[in-house]
Amino acid sequence: MKVAKKPGMRSIPQLGFVFVDARTRSDDWHIAQGCLVAALCFFLLGCAGPTTLPFLNYSHRQSYSLNEDDLKQIQFYVSEDVVAQVKEPTATQSFLIPSMTPGVVTAAGPNWVKVSFRQGGVDVPFVANPKQNDGMYYVASEVEGGKSFRRVTEVPGRVFIYKGTQLNLVTGADAMLLVDWDSWNKVAERRKVTEGRRVGDK
Repeated sequence: MKVAKKPGMRSIPQLGFVFVDARTRSDDWHIAQGCLVAALCFFLLGCAGPTTLPFLNYSHRQSYSLNEDDLKQIQFYVSEDVVAQVKEPTATQSFLIPSMTPGVVTAAGPNWVKVSFRQGGVDVPFVANPKQNDGMYYVASEVEGGKSFRRVTEVPGRVFIYKGTQLNLVTGADAMLLVDWDSWNKVAERRKVTEGRRVGDK
């Protein structure tokens, strides 16, 4: 005796195929796929290298009262290629700092830091605009005999002056200083936070 199937009935494998096919065609499923791809990209980027973000004058430095010694314990990076050249009578000298090159702070002032990206190399200054609420640090040039610094984009000709020597900045005028989140967080966690006092506390 054969069991007759009702018209329109499908086997379980067929129903599974129809369900998957319908899901892949729906807008919701496409959105879900997009979210999965984005999550996978963030995961892979996280595995590929350090977590970096622009170094902010207030949020990362001033609000934690980080001094020069604190800054020397933090890993920094440059956001984009920096290429500068100095022309001499007999030759042209240049230096290149590729993007994401790691560097360490060698000196610091109220709104500037000097970063070394190579042992014995040029200490590159970065400066933040103190008039901005939470300014980022951009590649800078010496002014007034090296006593202060100004963002390269604000220097006529966009030149980079290092120890009195003028270099022509070929690329990298908008290079920013990036901070490694993990190394910054370790230093920030050691800062003593003021917990406040209540009336009656001794």
